[in-house]
Amino acid sequence: MSESDGQPPQGNKEPELELARPARPSAPPRPASVSAPRLQAVQSAARAQPLAPVERGLSGARLREGAADTLLNSFSILGEVVEDFRNSDRFFKYKAMVISLWLLLAIGSFGIACPSTGPSNDINAVLVVSGEASAPIYMIKNESSDVWKDVEIVVNGKYRSTMTQMEPEGGNTTLSSAVLFDDSGKRAPSTLPISDIVVKVRDPEGEVALLRDGALVK
Repeated sequence: MSESDGQPPQGNKEPELELARPARPSAPPRPASVSAPRLQAVQSAARAQPLAPVERGLSGARLREGAADTLLNSFSILGEVVEDFRNSDRFFKYKAMVISLWLLLAIGSFGIACPSTGPSNDINAVLVVSGEASAPIYMIKNESSDVWKDVEIVVNGKYRSTMTQMEPEGGNTTLSSAVLFDDSGKRAPSTLPISDIVVKVRDPEGEVALLRDGALVK
């Protein structure tokens, strides 16, 4: 047997793998140095203290100052409006005058349309005046909770309008020449100027004057 017997052939040798070396662990980061340790301690102590509560209420002096500022601003705005009106042209002034007159007429019409007298009498009778001032329309209302029975409305002491009953809580009748007659049965003229109105009720018994000499009775 030769020396080559028992030994592996040396023809094709596989290259030996080089194992990767483990990386060296990096050094832990150094703690940040504090340049001013006393200042940090002071800030930490200040943060530890509770914050002072914010004052929510307003003092009387602040309220007075606010009211005075608002008043002064109002006067300033009003002065600017007056100055603008003075400096405006004639057409603008004429337009403002027309609008003012229209507002006055609207307010007057609203006052006429509202009830003229309240239910301050024994039978709670109400006189409502509407329409134009030159030709007013008179309406009698029962504002009580009782039914009026045997109702007689006397106009100018001469003409009468009668009803068997008038419903409560808003029952009404409007006075006109169609419902007004004198003692002889003659109808009142359509242009009758009404100056006096008296309401008479048998049940509940009562008599109240709502208009006297063209003036409302309160």
